[in-house]
This record gives sequence, C-alpha cells and structure tokens, in this order.
Amino acid sequence: MQGRAAPCPNCSPNFPPMPPIAQDNSTLKVMERFKKLQPFSFSKIDANPLQPERWINAMERIFEVLECTDAQKLICAGFQLQDEAAAWWKSTKPNLEVTHPNPTWEQFKEVFFENNFPESFRDEKEAEFTVLTQGSKSVLDYQQQFEDLFHFAPEHMRSNACKSKKFEKGLKPEISAMLAILDIQSYA
Repeated sequence: MQGRAAPCPNCSPNFPPMPPIAQDNSTLKVMERFKKLQPFSFSKIDANPLQPERWINAMERIFEVLECTDAQKLICAGFQLQDEAAAWWKSTKPNLEVTHPNPTWEQFKEVFFENNFPESFRDEKEAEFTVLTQGSKSVLDYQQQFEDLFHFAPEHMRSNACKSKKFEKGLKPEISAMLAILDIQSYA
C-alpha cells in the first residue's frame, strides 16, 4: 500500500474526512450560560395567543443579563424553538439572511411576530389596546394587560411619552388625576 494515505480511523470509508469545525469560543460560553438560566422553549402548539410575546420578553430578559450579540441571540432563540416553530425558523432563516446578511434580533422579532400573530389577530389586539382602561382591575393587573397588548399598539403610540400618556389615561380617574399633576413623561 505504498503511496496511499492511511485511512482516517473516525471516517467512513465512503466519505472524505470532515474538516474541524471552527467554533466561536464566546458563543459557546454564552450558550452554556444561556442554558444554565433554563429559558423557556417556544412551540406554536401552546394555546395561549399571547405566548409569543411572553416568550420574546423572557428571552430579552436573559439576553440583557448575558449581554449577547445579535448573532448569539439568534442562535440561542433558534435553539429554544420547537416543533412547528423550529420548522418555521429552519425555512425562514435562509430567506432572512438573503434580505439581511447579518440579521438582527429586531429583524428576527419582526418575522417571528408576523408568523405567530395573524393580521386579523393583530388588528383585534390593537383595537383592544386602544380602548384598554383599568376599570375594576388592580393597577398591577391593568399594567400586565397593558404590557401584553402594547406590542399591538399603533406605530404612532410607540414612543415612550405616548406609552406613558396612554397608560395614565387608562387608569381610574382618581389615580390618573394624581399622576397628571406630576407630569410624568416616561413610562418607566
């Protein structure tokens, strides 16, 4: 057998040896830390229509702690998609990369929400947000519903000042009047 290379002990005789995979060490470390935080997975099978928004919010809290790059966020998020959602991402990711060579987390969220919230649902929730008031709910319950529906707010209401004003106007009149005196400009 002179002149022939020795066979690769870990390779199938029908396939050439695979080159070593270059791994971004920082991404591996982020992924390890990400998994330790036990993030929720997302599947379209969940019956709660607001689950996509809650999943994104949970992911963003983790990303804030980890200080991830956009590329790392997409890897981590893709890892947490299951069933139909994983199949959707597998087919959507190449298309997104064609239009945006280095897709951002914001671009991911845009296509994610388009896929998981049909237009009729978004329109319904926008109308719900527009007329939302505290009513008989506690302030905490009103705030939770406000946050759940805020994703569906019309574009002109998305600034921090408009968000603050909308929240304040939806409070019970006696609470709203006290806040009006303070002239709060920030939702936080």
